[in-house]
Amino acid sequence: MNNHKENLNKFISNRFYNNNKKYALIIGETPSNGARSPKLWNRVYKKLKDQTRMYPADVKKKKLKYLINYLRSDDLFIGSAVTAPYKELIIKYLDFISVEAKLIGSINTIKKVNKKLYGFNTDYNGILKSLDFYKNKKKILILGCGGAGKAVILATIKKFKNSFFYFFNRDKKKLSNFINKLKIKKFKVIDDKNILKLNNIDLVINSSSIGFNSWIYRKNLFFNLRYFLPVSNLRGIKGVRTLNKKLFLKKNKILINKSSSEFRTFLKNNPNSDYFDIIYNPLNTKLLKLAKIYRHKILNGIQMNFEQAVEAFCIVNNKKFDKINRYMKKNEQ
Repeated sequence: MNNHKENLNKFISNRFYNNNKKYALIIGETPSNGARSPKLWNRVYKKLKDQTRMYPADVKKKKLKYLINYLRSDDLFIGSAVTAPYKELIIKYLDFISVEAKLIGSINTIKKVNKKLYGFNTDYNGILKSLDFYKNKKKILILGCGGAGKAVILATIKKFKNSFFYFFNRDKKKLSNFINKLKIKKFKVIDDKNILKLNNIDLVINSSSIGFNSWIYRKNLFFNLRYFLPVSNLRGIKGVRTLNKKLFLKKNKILINKSSSEFRTFLKNNPNSDYFDIIYNPLNTKLLKLAKIYRHKILNGIQMNFEQAVEAFCIVNNKKFDKINRYMKKNEQ
């Protein structure tokens, strides 16, 4: 047991593993900072009287490949959820991916079968169900084209086939490459200078990580994007050397206030727009808070996250959706 635990901890920054039973993981940069899947999955395992448990695995990018290779050979590992920022990168380390995941270009679920790792994307169906909240949207703005963003784009163009779409991503080339693979009748790729000039938008969807409550470590500095908007100009963002919220806010006060002011103008110019932010931590991102102030209809990512978690659990554990859905819903109440 100790050797097994030591091997796992070579690849994972937080010491999560504490028994010699079958286990699942949620793999990401910092899923230990608020990921819901371990709580949801483990409640169901207990309900099923199954000793399997899910643990958060905070993995550094340089260790990701080695972790996956280890999990492939570990008989106790059964599968994993995958979260930011590895939904796209992790694909190259897997043995197979589903047709939907291949089209989207990202996965959020791994199932292990006979030492082979299979990748799936359950974000897509979770997003589709969340979009039932909206009807008759003619002009839609989608922000982001990352691991979850691609699933958002694909689900939204399926739901609103005859709408006009505006797409924005900070990596414009990446966005264009993905959009060109899809059959979209009416769309326009825009840059950050033109987002705030849009008007008569019916629905704004944030699928980026801007607004998520988590510290990010880059170039020996810490950053937290929860205080910003997905339309914010982040070129001037300043990091801090320690996890000091007050200092971070002080250093970025001008940038934060400027982006908020600009977005208020956008809200006024689009009085009938609704807002869907796939982030669930926090439940009300800065985007949703400002939209709510101006009496716009808002939706966070809690239901989407729940739906994808149920489907992912079923895939990894060979269970039927309706039964697991009931168990998770009961535990959420």
